[in-house]
Amino acid sequence: MTPRATSRPDSATRATRGVKSARVRWTVIGLAAAGLIGAAVLERQFSGTKSGDIQAAAAKLDAVPKEFGDWTSVENPIDDKQLRVAEAAGHVSRTYTNRKNNARLSVLLLCGPTGPIGAHEPKYCYGGNGFDMKDQPERKTVGLPDKTTPTYWSVVFEKKSDPSQVPLRVCWAWGTDGDWQAATDPRTDYALKRALYKLYVSRHEPRTPNGQPLPGADPIPMFLTEFLPEVKQALAP
Repeated sequence: MTPRATSRPDSATRATRGVKSARVRWTVIGLAAAGLIGAAVLERQFSGTKSGDIQAAAAKLDAVPKEFGDWTSVENPIDDKQLRVAEAAGHVSRTYTNRKNNARLSVLLLCGPTGPIGAHEPKYCYGGNGFDMKDQPERKTVGLPDKTTPTYWSVVFEKKSDPSQVPLRVCWAWGTDGDWQAATDPRTDYALKRALYKLYVSRHEPRTPNGQPLPGADPIPMFLTEFLPEVKQALAP
C-alpha cells in the first residue's frame, strides 16, 4: 500500500496562523489587563465612597447636643493615639451632669469603619488599664417616648489590685442612624454598613463594704431615656 502523502502548510499559511495566534494571545492579555484596570478603578471608587460615607456619618456627631433637658456637659479630651487605635473618624467625649440631682455620667460616642468599631469591647479597653469585669455583661432595655426599645450591655468593672478605686458601671451599644442594640457579634450584624457608631456611658458606682451598690437609683437608664432621642435626631438619615 502506498502511504498517503501528508500535506504541509506552506510558509505563508504558517505565517498567517502565527499572526492569528499572536492576536489571540494579545487579545486575552488585553482583556485581562482591562479587567484588572477596571477592578482597580472600581476599588478606588468604592473605597472613596466608603471613606466619604464614614466622614459624612462622623460629621453628624457635631449635632449631638451638649445640653438637653436637665443635663449639661463639659468636654473630655481624648488622646489622638487612642482615637487612631480605635480607627475612629469622629467622636463625642463629654461628662454630662444633671442640674437637679447632680448625677454625673461619662459619655463616649465613636464613629468609624464597621470592622474596627465593632471589634473593640470594654473588657479589652478597661482590662488594659487594670480593671476586671465583676460579672458577665447583662443585656438591658430602655423604653423611649417613641415606643422603641433599644438594648445595651451593662457591667461593673473593678480594680482588684487597688481596692481604693471606686468600681465603674460601664454600658455600651452599637448602632446606625441613631438606633441602638446590645449586639453579640457587631461586625457580622453590621457587615453591610459602611459606618458604625458605638456608644459608651459610664459612671462611678460606690459599693458597701460587702460589695453591694449603695442605695439609690441608677441614673443611666433615666439618662438614656432622654439622651437617645436627641442622638437619634442628630444621626438620623
